[in-house]
Amino acid sequence: MTLDLTIALRYIRPRRFSFIGLIGVLSGLGIIIGTAALIIVMSLFNGFRDVAHDLMTSFGPHLRVVPTSGSILDGHARGWSPIWTATLVVQAPQGTSVVQSIGVESADSATLTSLKGALLAGSWRVDTRDGIARAVVSSGLAQSLNLLLGDTLSLISPQQVEASLTMLTLPTGTPIIVHGVFQSNASREVDASTIFLPAETMKPLAGSDAPTEWHVRLADPDSSERVAARLQSELGNRAEVETWQQMNRGVYDTMRLERLGSFLVLMLIVVVAAFSILVSLTMGVVEKRHDIAMLKSMGLTNAMIARIYIWQGVIIGVVSSGVGTLVGLALCYGQQTFHWIRFDMAQGYLIPALPLSVQTSDVVIVAVSSVLIASAAAVYPARRAAALELISSQTL
Repeated sequence: MTLDLTIALRYIRPRRFSFIGLIGVLSGLGIIIGTAALIIVMSLFNGFRDVAHDLMTSFGPHLRVVPTSGSILDGHARGWSPIWTATLVVQAPQGTSVVQSIGVESADSATLTSLKGALLAGSWRVDTRDGIARAVVSSGLAQSLNLLLGDTLSLISPQQVEASLTMLTLPTGTPIIVHGVFQSNASREVDASTIFLPAETMKPLAGSDAPTEWHVRLADPDSSERVAARLQSELGNRAEVETWQQMNRGVYDTMRLERLGSFLVLMLIVVVAAFSILVSLTMGVVEKRHDIAMLKSMGLTNAMIARIYIWQGVIIGVVSSGVGTLVGLALCYGQQTFHWIRFDMAQGYLIPALPLSVQTSDVVIVAVSSVLIASAAAVYPARRAAALELISSQTL
């Protein structure tokens, strides 16, 4: 152990209580609280991100392939799910609304499998019976129009509306029966106004026998970007390939900004604590100016004097950050194991407990940042201590 480190340890452990020592203790507590809070909040955002990831990958496609104008893709040969989409007007006894209609083939197991977990009432039998299509509507649409299972609706396409205006007649819609109600919890737009119909009903409403788009489900959703790049290179200008991350870009961007903002705000706790370290060490320089003069007279150089105070900042930062990291990890582990904060899923919550997901990279970034900030706070006191001049005998 070097001499400057030994003296730094001695200064950190004062033999008597002092106001300067109290400031140092409070600054250490500030770093502990800030470090622990950062780890907990970052883990909380990671947990909610994982929940959102599971919701967005369990419902809907992992890849969406949209043919360009005039292009026809043989998606059946690739095992893709054909989809027909159109914006339609739905008429119900209780009112009228604009909906996003999605047509699927009844044998389309890939698409229907991803939707079965979102069913609230009825069944996912999207087919035609006695010439009338059976459809599944979103919970938001069912609530806004007061729909019940078995209600008959009428779908009107934009072409039918235009023709009725031209002929000055009432539009004749396509009748459908509400056979199920779903809620995905993955997309507000989907849950607000969406209807799933059989493909044979949607084709004339969409105005095309060719699928509007193709949906692809992957065994590994996280490989979607790599698969999309390969498909885009293969298809060229015949189609546009979109991943589930791109389809939910707004959610991811919002979560990323909230995570960054929370990190910066909570890091201010550590910065404020670092200012307290700067104040306590600066006051310590004033208090120990005679000790510093004595050390210099004994042969310690300015660099060694400066390192004494640098060591103090580093030690305070390492110890405080280490304790804060342990406290944060312990609280995260406790929540993950014992579920201290629980939610009643019967009241509409999607998760049973507050989700926390600890990532090593976040812990390392938080701990290292706290140590660096605390160490940087010791630079000014170290320079001030090194700049102190010995008092000459003539002055005395």
